[in-house]
Amino acid sequence: MVAPLSRGGAEVTVLGCADPAPFLGPEVTCAELPSVLDGHELLRLLDACRADVALPNMGCHGQEQFLPVYAHAAPRVRGTGCRMPVHAAAFARLASDKAALHRLAGERGWPVPRGVVCEEAGASQAAAEELGFPVLVKEARSEFGSGRHYAEDGAGLGRAGAEVTYPVLVQEAVVGEEFAVEFLSGPSSTVAWPVASLGRLGSDCDPGRRVRVAPAALPVRARGELAATVADMTEAFGPWGPWQIDFAVTDDGRLKVIEVNGRLSGVSNMSWASTGCDPHEAYARAALGRTPRDPRADRVALELPVPNGAALPPAPHGTELLCFPGSPLNPGPCVRGFHRPVLKVPERLGDAARAWLRALPPGTLLNSAADEAAVQLDRGLRGLRQGNRTPS
Repeated sequence: MVAPLSRGGAEVTVLGCADPAPFLGPEVTCAELPSVLDGHELLRLLDACRADVALPNMGCHGQEQFLPVYAHAAPRVRGTGCRMPVHAAAFARLASDKAALHRLAGERGWPVPRGVVCEEAGASQAAAEELGFPVLVKEARSEFGSGRHYAEDGAGLGRAGAEVTYPVLVQEAVVGEEFAVEFLSGPSSTVAWPVASLGRLGSDCDPGRRVRVAPAALPVRARGELAATVADMTEAFGPWGPWQIDFAVTDDGRLKVIEVNGRLSGVSNMSWASTGCDPHEAYARAALGRTPRDPRADRVALELPVPNGAALPPAPHGTELLCFPGSPLNPGPCVRGFHRPVLKVPERLGDAARAWLRALPPGTLLNSAADEAAVQLDRGLRGLRQGNRTPS
């Protein structure tokens, strides 16, 4: 985000939980955020930086639970002459608290999996018996990639209960396909990137380990349910900035909202690769007053989980392989043992890309996923042909 902000004429200071200076270079002013950030400390930092615009980089680990802090600080910093475009407090709450989202969904009729909010450990067993195993146990307030457990039986539930911080949401394990879509909302409009397929739901609670693809077409009924849910969320709760919905489509074609995240998401690389419109750059430009364009996919973006140390062969001629090795502000690829390059495939080169995937040596993809990759490529090609319709 630094480059588009600088190109737009801004003098940029980056505050991070890790020192970003070695990654960004000496020409960028950097400082570290405290490990605990409250409204008072945020005001002090912004005053020290003499900020005109404060822009949370809501794609970095640690930002999930800062959303309410930003929402409550924004009116206060406005009085000092600093503009802070962030989600309204009501949206920040539903995006950072899974229990709050579940309760709101029941009140407003949003389609979500059956679930029970449990304030203490003793309630989880009764909730699981009511819902039926398998279940997911989710901490109400956690960072992305953590606080989620799959329990097949009572023993698994006991192990999960010993590891989580309460309150939790005990939720039925949906059978179906997982999807995600990311948005950028302003005061009067919302744009959406193409829906991405995250593969078949399973017990891993870790879609980043699967082969993923954008664009992905949805069944007509699920597409309508998603559009209605998005419209109600934007009208009633005031998102302002980037956000994402993670959802499932059951085997009978029904939508189930799994999570709402008030940040740039793990599918941003695919969003950029499939449309040419980088969500991070669009967010930065919107913060400077530029209206974002409506992103449309013109190629398939296939994200491949590759173990660190494994080498992909050169991509087929006419396609492009983008690599995302990680950084101090997003260390996931550096510490999880695998990274996720994205293969950009024009529709006319689908056959060449499929043959390339089938020829990958064993061990090149995580979980020997070459067959899964070919299936996801075909899903992306179908989505491209169907016009990658996104909710409005």
